[in-house]
Amino acid sequence: MMLLLLLPAWVYAQEADAAAAHVEKTTEQKLSLIELYTYANKLPKDLIDLKNGISTLPNLGNLRNSLPELSGQVEEFQWQATAHTANPNLSYLEISGFESELLKLSTKLKRLNTLITANIEQLDGWYREWIDKETEFDARIKEAEQAFEMQDSLPDLASLREIIANGKDLLEQHLRPTLLAGYEVGRLQAQLYALSETASELIEEMKRTGTQQTSPSMLSRGFYDQLDRNLFILGWESIRIFCTYQWDYVTANLGLVAAVLVIILLISALVRLSGSLVTGHSSWSTFASRPLVTAVFIFCTAVGIFNMLGIDLGYPPDWELLINMPLFLSVAILIDKVHLAAWQVSLCRHLLIYFTISLLLNLAGIPKVLFYLFVFYVSLALFVYYLLLFIRRWSKPNDRKITWAVLLWAVFPLVIIVSGVGGYDQLAVTLFSRILSVIAATITIRLMLLFMSSLLELILNNVPLPIIKNNAATIVAKITPLLVLVHLILWIAVVLTITWLYPTLDEAFKAMTSLQFSISSITLTPGSILSIILVVYLTILTSRALQAFLLQEVLPHYRVEKGVQISIARLVHYAIMTFGFLILLWALGFSLNQITILGGALGVGIGFGLQAIVNNFVSGLILLFERPIKVGDMIDVDNQLGEVKELGLRATIVQTFDNAEIVIPNSQLVTGSVINWTLANKKIRVKVPVGVAYGSDIEKVLKILLACADANPMVLSTPKPQALFLAFGASSLDFELRVWIGDFNDKLTVLSELNQDIEAEFDLAGIEIPFPQTDLHIRSVDKRAAQALSPDKNRENHTAQETAAVQQPS
Repeated sequence: MMLLLLLPAWVYAQEADAAAAHVEKTTEQKLSLIELYTYANKLPKDLIDLKNGISTLPNLGNLRNSLPELSGQVEEFQWQATAHTANPNLSYLEISGFESELLKLSTKLKRLNTLITANIEQLDGWYREWIDKETEFDARIKEAEQAFEMQDSLPDLASLREIIANGKDLLEQHLRPTLLAGYEVGRLQAQLYALSETASELIEEMKRTGTQQTSPSMLSRGFYDQLDRNLFILGWESIRIFCTYQWDYVTANLGLVAAVLVIILLISALVRLSGSLVTGHSSWSTFASRPLVTAVFIFCTAVGIFNMLGIDLGYPPDWELLINMPLFLSVAILIDKVHLAAWQVSLCRHLLIYFTISLLLNLAGIPKVLFYLFVFYVSLALFVYYLLLFIRRWSKPNDRKITWAVLLWAVFPLVIIVSGVGGYDQLAVTLFSRILSVIAATITIRLMLLFMSSLLELILNNVPLPIIKNNAATIVAKITPLLVLVHLILWIAVVLTITWLYPTLDEAFKAMTSLQFSISSITLTPGSILSIILVVYLTILTSRALQAFLLQEVLPHYRVEKGVQISIARLVHYAIMTFGFLILLWALGFSLNQITILGGALGVGIGFGLQAIVNNFVSGLILLFERPIKVGDMIDVDNQLGEVKELGLRATIVQTFDNAEIVIPNSQLVTGSVINWTLANKKIRVKVPVGVAYGSDIEKVLKILLACADANPMVLSTPKPQALFLAFGASSLDFELRVWIGDFNDKLTVLSELNQDIEAEFDLAGIEIPFPQTDLHIRSVDKRAAQALSPDKNRENHTAQETAAVQQPS
């Protein structure tokens, strides 16, 4: 019976489950169908987007075409490395030039490798996306085919699969040659790395042999036995072959040479024209007076900068060093403008000329013995020159400091002479080359600094903006420290390269920026220190420039009061400094959490020990915004009257009439009582108190007072002057003259003039200005004193004295 009752319920449950399953199956079919048609519409668009994306990638066709040329350059470098290894007369300049060329090619390959890597990453990412599309599409299509009964209503699945296959094929067509190019670049980089190791070994070998005795003494016969006719012929032949090779290159590249000459002449013309834009006292006139030499200096310096940046200009390796010859000759001509003494100018010119000659002999590849002979006797000549200069200066007591400087310079050739006498020819040549290179680089970089500051002055003096033109000297003075810093960093990198501490400028810069030292948990590097200096300096410079712009151009144009101008400039200064401080924290790598902790620590510090400072700071902001006190106002604080000279962040400076400056904390001006005589305007009322004798004509006195006020030109007619009879004083009738004047600063002058006029008019009118009078009332006195003071007694005494005087004999 119970089973019969439960049977309908069970049947109903089974039907409900079947209906739910049917609904779920129908839903899956609808979802699969929707996704299927979504794929059908989306895949063609994805293929078009893929083609467009591939077209935006850098074209590697030119890259692949340049690989054989790069491979040929690497093979040539391998041949040069073999020749350098077998060359017993290898010089520092040759190996440094070889390293420079390796660096240029290595930089080019790094750029190509970066480009190839970026392409491979992008293509690989797209390829993986299309693989995922294919996998997901196959899975969805299989589900849809099993679930959907009307197969003829489905999209063309074969065409969709073909779209996916086309996308994959397109990616493979671009990915395969890119991978091959990357492999070839990697192979060339490995070969260049091996060549760099070979160059490093040659440098280390030169360092080891540089401190060894490898030659007979210059004072021995054994050294001069090496000098025969064939050696000189070989040296001359080396110079001839070198010059012939360079001339052949010039004749073969006349277009390039002509372009260089045209550029130099064009720069020379521009420099000559710029001379008319400056006065004779300008530092740019130094360069404008020698346009051709300046043009050579500019061109050679620019080429040197391109070399340092690893930019390949397409000329032979020798020309990278040959370009230094006209550079140093132009520096030798312009060096008299580097603010040196006459003897220093002459000395530096000799050194630059010697260095240029040694550079030419090195490039020509003359025999090592001949080059060493040149180095020794040039050093001997320099030493004799220094010695004669020392003796001549020693006789002048005023030149003793210069004399010791000359003696210090003489140490350089003396060390080379001693090395030559001892047989250390490699050491002598190395010292000669390095010291002269450092001196030449120092002089050149110093002239570059003068050139950059002069060029900046020329540009600023000819900018059409008056504010820049009028402040050109100030702007140059503010930017010069930044230029000095840049050139100092460049000089350090050049010296590190010359002294073989680092093979290239690029390595020197990397070494300078990779140094680290820690202070507590903060790690500092030269780069971070330089960032701090630049951010602070640029923030201060920006603040001053913007303040000057506001105070000189913007605010006066709108006729803003002087005090308001200074207040606005102060607010701009604080805003820029705050912004610069935040940039500095970001440059140092502080995160938001660290800045929050710093703010919390600052809050604790303020709560415990900086309350007064913060109070004054906030009070200063209140004074700037509400402006109850402005610069130029006359205020009275604690009976101290003076003019507000400076409204600072912490305190205000007030100058009294005694020329004393009072520093008043800002909080005292905000919370205390301050009398501001010129807050709204400078017009004030002057009171002149006057007392006349009892019995004087009151109407006449009032008229005289008003007449004196009307006669004074500083007294304003509106409001009208007032003459008032105020009181009956103890000794006088008290009057007061009240007048208005336009400027508080004239108060004492007007008061003095009115007093003088009133006294003169009263004297003419017979009006008396009384002295103070006092009546004495005696309430009790001694009898004898009263008799002596009585009028009768005084009369009797007077009569007796007159009688006695008549009776006396004549």
